[in-house]
Amino acid sequence: MTKKSSSASKKDQEIIEEPVLNKTYLTDEELEHFRQLLLKRREEVLRDLDILRSSLSDENVEDSINSNYSMHMADHGTETMDREQRFMFIARDEKYIGYIDQALDRIRNRTYGICIKSGKPIPKKRLEAVPHTAVRIEFKQGKK
Repeated sequence: MTKKSSSASKKDQEIIEEPVLNKTYLTDEELEHFRQLLLKRREEVLRDLDILRSSLSDENVEDSINSNYSMHMADHGTETMDREQRFMFIARDEKYIGYIDQALDRIRNRTYGICIKSGKPIPKKRLEAVPHTAVRIEFKQGKK
């Protein structure tokens, strides 16, 4: 019977601790890259919001024109559901804009890329995928 070396098993079980930070670990160039990425996404969402809001106002004008005509109840229900869905999309996009603005503030404050729950660095790979994030993936998934 052979014994395994205890140092090898200890090494496998070691957890690399990441430092707790209060200022970003990212370079100025990296911060600028993420700032541009966030600004681009913000512009796209604002454009989508304009489209959604204008579709609602166009619908209101159309409703006032067609108010004299009777409408089948099923058609009315479908239109109501569509309108509610657009309001939901508007609320979701406005919330997303808020997350983007908070991330831009963190870039200005040089705290971008630091998990607000643990103080540990958020991996660059996660920041590329979700540039508005303020937490490490383990906190998003509710593990810690």
